[in-house]
Amino acid sequence: MGISFYVGEGAGSGPSRIGLSGGTAAGEPLLSKCMAPAADSKVIQGGYDLTDRAPGR
Repeated sequence: MGISFYVGEGAGSGPSRIGLSGGTAAGEPLLSKCMAPAADSKVIQGGYDLTDRAPGR
């Protein structure tokens, strides 16, 4: 499963969006890093905090 987020912050940034793909079919290669679709679906309800568990590079 692949997932991507765009968090709109500040004036003119637009709404926050999410991109989501299903898993691959049996016999197909698994998704690897950076294979999530573009964040194109508007987030219509929220209240969640996203936190990266890995330190920034």
